[in-house]
Amino acid sequence: MFFILIIPATFLTKTQKLYIPFLIGGISLGLYLYFKVALDYNADVKYSFDDNNIIRAIQITNAVIGVFVMLCAAVTNIMIREYMEFQLIDQRETFKRLASIDPLTNLYNRRAMNENIRTIRRNCRSPKSKYVIGIGDIDNFKSINDTYGHDTGDKVLVYVSNLFISTIPDGGYAARWGGEEFLFIIPESSIEAGLAFTEKIHKSLRAHVFEIDDCEFGVTMTFGISVGIQVDKIDTVITKADKRLYKGKNNGKNHTEYTD
Repeated sequence: MFFILIIPATFLTKTQKLYIPFLIGGISLGLYLYFKVALDYNADVKYSFDDNNIIRAIQITNAVIGVFVMLCAAVTNIMIREYMEFQLIDQRETFKRLASIDPLTNLYNRRAMNENIRTIRRNCRSPKSKYVIGIGDIDNFKSINDTYGHDTGDKVLVYVSNLFISTIPDGGYAARWGGEEFLFIIPESSIEAGLAFTEKIHKSLRAHVFEIDDCEFGVTMTFGISVGIQVDKIDTVITKADKRLYKGKNNGKNHTEYTD
Protein backbone atom coordinates (compact mmCIF):
# COMPACT_ATOMS: atom_id res chain seq x y z
CA MET A 1 0.00 0.00 0.00
CA PHE A 2 2.88 2.37 0.77
CA PHE A 3 4.33 1.81 -2.71
CA ILE A 4 0.92 2.74 -4.16
CA LEU A 5 0.81 5.92 -2.03
CA ILE A 6 4.20 6.98 -3.39
CA ILE A 7 2.69 7.38 -6.89
CA PRO A 8 0.30 10.33 -6.22
CA ALA A 9 2.77 11.81 -3.72
CA THR A 10 5.40 11.88 -6.45
CA PHE A 11 3.11 13.76 -8.82
CA LEU A 12 2.41 16.34 -6.11
CA THR A 13 6.10 17.07 -5.71
CA LYS A 14 7.43 19.88 -7.89
CA THR A 15 10.23 18.80 -10.23
CA GLN A 16 11.99 20.34 -13.19
CA LYS A 17 11.91 17.10 -15.20
CA LEU A 18 8.43 15.92 -16.13
CA TYR A 19 9.38 12.29 -16.67
CA ILE A 20 10.57 11.74 -13.07
CA PRO A 21 7.06 11.29 -11.51
CA PHE A 22 6.19 8.74 -14.23
CA LEU A 23 9.48 6.93 -13.69
CA ILE A 24 9.07 6.74 -9.90
CA GLY A 25 5.40 5.86 -10.29
CA GLY A 26 6.27 2.97 -12.62
CA ILE A 27 8.95 1.66 -10.26
CA SER A 28 6.57 1.91 -7.28
CA LEU A 29 3.83 0.06 -9.14
CA GLY A 30 6.28 -2.65 -10.21
CA LEU A 31 7.53 -3.15 -6.65
CA TYR A 32 3.96 -3.28 -5.37
CA LEU A 33 3.04 -6.01 -7.87
CA TYR A 34 6.26 -7.90 -7.11
CA PHE A 35 5.68 -7.96 -3.36
CA LYS A 36 1.96 -8.60 -3.75
CA VAL A 37 2.10 -11.40 -6.29
CA ALA A 38 5.54 -13.02 -6.12
CA LEU A 39 6.35 -12.87 -2.42
CA ASP A 40 2.92 -13.44 -0.89
CA TYR A 41 2.87 -17.06 -2.00
CA ASN A 42 6.31 -17.87 -0.65
CA ALA A 43 6.26 -15.76 2.50
CA ASP A 44 6.24 -17.38 5.90
CA VAL A 45 3.56 -16.15 8.25
CA LYS A 46 5.42 -14.16 10.87
CA TYR A 47 2.41 -12.82 12.71
CA SER A 48 -0.98 -14.41 13.23
CA PHE A 49 -3.85 -12.50 14.78
CA ASP A 50 -7.02 -14.25 15.84
CA ASP A 51 -8.61 -11.01 16.99
CA ASN A 52 -10.23 -9.13 14.11
CA ASN A 53 -10.01 -5.91 16.10
CA ILE A 54 -6.21 -6.03 15.92
CA ILE A 55 -6.33 -6.56 12.16
CA ARG A 56 -8.80 -3.70 11.83
CA ALA A 57 -6.59 -1.47 13.98
CA ILE A 58 -3.58 -2.25 11.81
CA GLN A 59 -5.58 -1.45 8.66
CA ILE A 60 -6.83 1.83 10.14
CA THR A 61 -3.28 2.71 11.24
CA ASN A 62 -1.97 2.03 7.74
CA ALA A 63 -4.74 4.14 6.26
CA VAL A 64 -4.08 7.02 8.68
CA ILE A 65 -0.34 6.92 7.94
CA GLY A 66 -1.06 6.88 4.23
CA VAL A 67 -3.45 9.83 4.43
CA PHE A 68 -0.95 11.69 6.60
CA VAL A 69 1.80 11.17 4.01
CA MET A 70 -0.53 12.39 1.26
CA LEU A 71 -1.53 15.46 3.27
CA CYS A 72 2.11 16.27 3.99
CA ALA A 73 2.94 15.96 0.30
CA ALA A 74 -0.05 18.11 -0.69
CA VAL A 75 0.73 20.83 1.87
CA THR A 76 4.39 20.83 0.87
CA ASN A 77 3.41 21.15 -2.77
CA ILE A 78 1.07 24.07 -2.02
CA MET A 79 3.74 25.85 0.04
CA ILE A 80 6.32 25.38 -2.71
CA ARG A 81 3.91 26.73 -5.31
CA GLU A 82 3.04 29.74 -3.14
CA TYR A 83 6.72 30.44 -2.51
CA MET A 84 7.56 30.19 -6.20
CA GLU A 85 4.65 32.49 -7.07
CA PHE A 86 5.84 34.99 -4.46
CA GLN A 87 9.33 34.86 -5.95
CA LEU A 88 7.96 35.43 -9.45
CA ILE A 89 5.92 38.43 -8.29
CA ASP A 90 8.94 39.84 -6.49
CA GLN A 91 11.11 39.35 -9.58
CA ARG A 92 8.50 41.01 -11.79
CA GLU A 93 8.39 44.02 -9.47
CA THR A 94 12.19 44.18 -9.43
CA PHE A 95 12.40 44.01 -13.22
CA LYS A 96 9.63 46.58 -13.53
CA ARG A 97 11.50 48.91 -11.21
CA LEU A 98 14.78 48.39 -13.07
CA ALA A 99 13.01 49.16 -16.33
CA SER A 100 11.33 52.29 -14.92
CA ILE A 101 13.91 53.92 -12.62
CA ASP A 102 17.11 55.73 -13.51
CA PRO A 103 19.82 53.86 -11.51
CA LEU A 104 21.83 56.96 -10.60
CA THR A 105 19.11 59.37 -9.52
CA ASN A 106 16.26 57.01 -8.50
CA LEU A 107 13.91 59.17 -10.57
CA TYR A 108 11.72 57.77 -13.32
CA ASN A 109 13.44 57.30 -16.65
CA ARG A 110 12.10 58.73 -19.89
CA ARG A 111 10.10 55.67 -20.91
CA ALA A 112 8.34 55.36 -17.54
CA MET A 113 7.71 59.11 -17.40
CA ASN A 114 5.92 59.02 -20.74
CA GLU A 115 3.60 56.38 -19.27
CA ASN A 116 2.99 58.53 -16.18
CA ILE A 117 2.18 61.57 -18.31
CA ARG A 118 -0.31 59.56 -20.38
CA THR A 119 -1.92 58.25 -17.19
CA ILE A 120 -2.34 61.75 -15.75
CA ARG A 121 -3.70 63.06 -19.04
CA ARG A 122 -6.13 60.13 -19.31
CA ASN A 123 -7.34 60.55 -15.71
CA CYS A 124 -8.11 64.26 -15.90
CA ARG A 125 -11.35 65.04 -14.07
CA SER A 126 -12.72 66.94 -17.06
CA PRO A 127 -11.55 67.82 -20.59
CA LYS A 128 -10.60 71.27 -19.31
CA SER A 129 -8.62 70.07 -16.27
CA LYS A 130 -5.09 71.46 -16.39
CA TYR A 131 -1.76 69.84 -15.68
CA VAL A 132 1.66 71.48 -15.53
CA ILE A 133 4.73 70.14 -17.27
CA GLY A 134 8.15 71.58 -16.63
CA ILE A 135 11.65 70.90 -17.93
CA GLY A 136 14.70 71.94 -15.94
CA ASP A 137 18.36 71.92 -16.89
CA ILE A 138 21.39 72.31 -14.61
CA ASP A 139 23.24 75.43 -15.69
CA ASN A 140 26.82 75.03 -16.93
CA PHE A 141 26.86 71.34 -16.07
CA LYS A 142 29.56 70.55 -18.64
CA SER A 143 31.98 72.93 -16.93
CA ILE A 144 31.29 71.15 -13.60
CA ASN A 145 32.27 67.82 -15.17
CA ASP A 146 35.30 69.34 -16.88
CA THR A 147 36.50 71.15 -13.75
CA TYR A 148 35.73 68.70 -10.94
CA GLY A 149 35.27 65.37 -12.73
CA HIS A 150 32.33 63.19 -13.59
CA ASP A 151 32.07 61.76 -10.06
CA THR A 152 31.32 65.26 -8.82
CA GLY A 153 28.87 65.72 -11.65
CA ASP A 154 27.08 62.55 -10.53
CA LYS A 155 26.90 63.88 -6.96
CA VAL A 156 25.29 67.06 -8.27
CA LEU A 157 22.75 65.02 -10.23
CA VAL A 158 21.90 62.95 -7.16
CA TYR A 159 21.48 66.05 -5.00
CA VAL A 160 19.19 67.71 -7.53
CA SER A 161 17.22 64.49 -7.93
CA ASN A 162 16.68 64.27 -4.18
CA LEU A 163 15.32 67.82 -4.27
CA PHE A 164 12.78 66.75 -6.87
CA ILE A 165 11.82 63.65 -4.88
CA SER A 166 11.33 65.58 -1.62
CA THR A 167 9.63 68.62 -3.16
CA ILE A 168 7.30 67.30 -5.86
CA PRO A 169 3.65 67.75 -4.79
CA ASP A 170 1.41 64.74 -4.10
CA GLY A 171 0.29 63.11 -7.31
CA GLY A 172 3.16 64.60 -9.28
CA TYR A 173 6.02 62.80 -11.01
CA ALA A 174 9.62 63.72 -11.75
CA ALA A 175 12.06 62.09 -14.14
CA ARG A 176 15.58 62.34 -15.39
CA TRP A 177 14.76 63.32 -18.92
CA GLY A 178 18.30 62.98 -20.22
CA GLY A 179 21.79 63.94 -19.06
CA GLU A 180 21.41 66.91 -16.71
CA GLU A 181 17.84 67.59 -17.83
CA PHE A 182 14.81 66.84 -15.64
CA LEU A 183 11.10 66.80 -16.35
CA PHE A 184 8.18 67.02 -13.94
CA ILE A 185 4.40 66.95 -14.18
CA ILE A 186 1.84 68.13 -11.62
CA PRO A 187 -1.78 67.06 -12.25
CA GLU A 188 -4.85 69.21 -11.64
CA SER A 189 -2.72 72.35 -11.33
CA SER A 190 -2.24 75.81 -12.77
CA ILE A 191 0.88 77.60 -13.95
CA GLU A 192 1.21 79.08 -10.45
CA ALA A 193 1.71 75.60 -8.97
CA GLY A 194 4.53 74.97 -11.42
CA LEU A 195 6.14 78.29 -10.53
CA ALA A 196 5.86 77.56 -6.81
CA PHE A 197 7.51 74.16 -7.28
CA THR A 198 10.43 75.45 -9.34
CA GLU A 199 10.92 78.33 -6.91
CA LYS A 200 11.46 75.79 -4.12
CA ILE A 201 14.14 74.11 -6.26
CA HIS A 202 15.78 77.48 -7.00
CA LYS A 203 15.76 78.44 -3.32
CA SER A 204 17.27 75.14 -2.17
CA LEU A 205 20.02 75.23 -4.81
CA ARG A 206 20.94 78.84 -4.03
CA ALA A 207 21.35 77.94 -0.36
CA HIS A 208 23.51 74.86 -0.97
CA VAL A 209 27.27 74.86 -1.41
CA PHE A 210 29.09 71.86 -2.86
CA GLU A 211 32.49 71.17 -1.34
CA ILE A 212 35.09 69.25 -3.35
CA ASP A 213 38.52 69.05 -1.74
CA ASP A 214 39.41 72.69 -1.07
CA CYS A 215 36.96 74.06 -3.63
CA GLU A 216 33.42 75.26 -3.14
CA PHE A 217 30.87 75.92 -5.84
CA GLY A 218 27.15 76.38 -6.28
CA VAL A 219 24.67 75.07 -8.82
CA THR A 220 21.67 76.72 -10.45
CA MET A 221 18.92 75.51 -12.75
CA THR A 222 16.79 76.99 -15.48
CA PHE A 223 13.21 75.86 -16.04
CA GLY A 224 10.59 76.17 -18.72
CA ILE A 225 7.01 75.28 -17.80
CA SER A 226 3.76 75.00 -19.72
CA VAL A 227 0.17 74.04 -19.04
CA GLY A 228 -1.84 71.40 -20.90
CA ILE A 229 -5.36 70.05 -20.87
CA GLN A 230 -6.73 66.64 -21.81
CA VAL A 231 -7.25 67.43 -25.48
CA ASP A 232 -3.71 68.76 -25.95
CA LYS A 233 -1.09 66.52 -27.46
CA ILE A 234 1.56 65.62 -24.90
CA ASP A 235 4.41 66.28 -27.31
CA THR A 236 3.06 69.78 -27.94
CA VAL A 237 2.99 70.63 -24.23
CA ILE A 238 6.50 69.24 -23.69
CA THR A 239 7.85 71.07 -26.72
CA LYS A 240 6.41 74.34 -25.43
CA ALA A 241 8.09 73.81 -22.04
CA ASP A 242 11.35 72.94 -23.80
CA LYS A 243 11.26 76.12 -25.89
CA ARG A 244 10.69 78.16 -22.74
CA LEU A 245 13.64 76.41 -21.10
CA TYR A 246 15.96 77.53 -23.90
CA LYS A 247 14.45 80.98 -23.76
CA GLY A 248 15.39 81.02 -20.07
CA LYS A 249 18.93 79.92 -20.95
CA ASN A 250 19.24 82.82 -23.36
CA ASN A 251 17.78 85.26 -20.82
CA GLY A 252 20.39 84.77 -18.11
CA LYS A 253 19.62 81.29 -16.69
CA ASN A 254 18.80 80.56 -13.01
CA HIS A 255 15.08 81.29 -13.29
CA THR A 256 11.80 79.89 -14.65
CA GLU A 257 10.24 80.91 -17.97
CA TYR A 258 6.48 80.43 -18.30
CA THR A 259 5.50 82.71 -21.18
CA ASP A 260 6.32 82.70 -24.87
